[in-house]
Order: sequence, then structure tokens, then C-alpha cells
Amino acid sequence: MVGAEALRTGSDAASLDEAFRLHQPRLVRRLALIVGDAEEAKDLAQRTFVRAAERWPLPPEQDVASWLSVVGLRLALNERRRRKVWGFVSVKETDATWALDVDPDLWRALATLDRRTRAALVLTVLDGYTQDEVAGALGVARGTVASWLSRARDRLQPILEENSND
Repeated sequence: MVGAEALRTGSDAASLDEAFRLHQPRLVRRLALIVGDAEEAKDLAQRTFVRAAERWPLPPEQDVASWLSVVGLRLALNERRRRKVWGFVSVKETDATWALDVDPDLWRALATLDRRTRAALVLTVLDGYTQDEVAGALGVARGTVASWLSRARDRLQPILEENSND
């Protein structure tokens, strides 16, 4: 089995199957936090790995986890934009089964944010990307990301404080 470092760096020796086993669960969790639906997140992760298969192996300097996160996020945002333009029925805001498996208070708080803000928050706080990296991934200015994060902090703080006092 190829080591995690080889998968992380996109080494030619790493197989796509092994990359899938290593990165798919985390990608689904991150996308579920962003889109609010576990089944949609699984579908988006699958589509992300189809894109990876089209480009595999990734260049040696490319971080596989980062590449997957950015591609998955862009697919999620594009799907939302497409549904809005074409008037498709929006995806449910919560998935009760999935929400029970994670912190329900956190889920309710995140659900109050728009998807772009939620994506910026997940990428910076949970995944450790810088605001510049998130701005590049989302195709917006760094100041826009900073504004989204400030708005998220202002909105989440009272909700999470209220839940911690219960």
C-alpha cells in the first residue's frame, strides 16, 4: 500500500483507488457541512473523484487533499448556482440522520449561513486554509472572504453561546 505522503503529494505511484479510500470520507464530511445534505455531499464527492480520474496522476507538487477540496467546493457552488438559475427544487436544508451524527447545535448554527460563507468558514477553520487560499479557490477577493468570515462570526457567536448556556 502506498503511504499517505505519496497520496498527499500526488505521486505517480499512488493509485486513484487508494486516494479515494484516504480522502473520500473527509471530503464528504466537508461537503456535507457546506451543502447541508449528506446524500448530495456523497454525489459531489463522487463527481470530484471523476474529475480526479480524468487528470490522474496529479502533478507531484499538487496536494491531493487540497485539490479535491477545491474541486468539490466548486462543483457544489456551481450546482447551487445552476439550480437557482433554472429554478430546480432546492435541496433540503438539513439531513436529520446526518445531523444526529454530528453536533446538532453546530449544524443548526452553520445552517443559518449562506453556502459561500459556510464554505469559507469550513475551509479556514476546519481545513486550515488561509483567507488568500480560500479567495483563490472561490474566485473572489480576499476582502470578500474576510467579510464573509466576520459576518459568520457575528452570526454564529450568539447562537453557539446560547446553546452552551443551555
